[in-house]
Amino acid sequence: MKLSIVSELNETRNSQDEIIKNFSRLCEFLKSLNYDGIELSLLEPEKIDAKRLNEIRDSYNLEISAIGTGSTYIRFGYSLGHQNEQIRNKAIKRIETYIDFAQELQSKVIIGLIRGRYNYDSSYKKEKYNIKSSLRECCQLAEKNGVMLLFEPINRFEIDSYNTISESVNLIEEIDSNYLKLLIDSYHTYLEEDPGFIWDYLKEITQHVAHLHLADCTRRAPGTGHFDFRTFLNIFKNAGYNGFASIETIMKPSFEEVAKQTSEYLRLIL
Repeated sequence: MKLSIVSELNETRNSQDEIIKNFSRLCEFLKSLNYDGIELSLLEPEKIDAKRLNEIRDSYNLEISAIGTGSTYIRFGYSLGHQNEQIRNKAIKRIETYIDFAQELQSKVIIGLIRGRYNYDSSYKKEKYNIKSSLRECCQLAEKNGVMLLFEPINRFEIDSYNTISESVNLIEEIDSNYLKLLIDSYHTYLEEDPGFIWDYLKEITQHVAHLHLADCTRRAPGTGHFDFRTFLNIFKNAGYNGFASIETIMKPSFEEVAKQTSEYLRLIL
């Protein structure tokens, strides 16, 4: 199992040279802590020189584990489930941009918050249909470019659709694309799943999983709360999972401290 951590590049505000310098420093720091990769949370990947990122990444023998798309919904309001067709199409177009960038970096693209929230004058049934329809289009784009999409169950306090792992597995099986897999987040698992049932269920669906997010029950660094990471991670380890476990937490007291503390903790229990 490989270890990565989520980071931004602030590509909207920074110049190309600043982006590259920051990325180089990030790679050097994470390599010193024995990380295997970096997960990038981006708003406008088209502003980043992917070739230069590849050169730096390769020089440190790291991978770009995945690319997050949630800021597209947060900043622009584009979502795959929106009742307005034009807004849905803008969300799909943005996913296409992420897919193009991911292809250059040999990475994956996350489908999480970009599903959006239900509008007060819409309906659960209609917006869920819109998500499925939009996701099918995204899968076609992913298949054409050879890029894996990662569908993430997210807790009900942040999003209104596909909150549980079982709902998300059913959707993935219904769409039936080789380029759509599951992303499981320990924090959302803690909030949404039955603790007496989830461990056995995870063993049954490991074949659908292509990425993991790690945060403790407080959404702080793993090991600072009481989530059972040893059991959680061993389920995937014992199933032969060789993908990434990526740290996605509140970065306090600092990114550097979270990265250091989490690396030490996870290497100890894995």
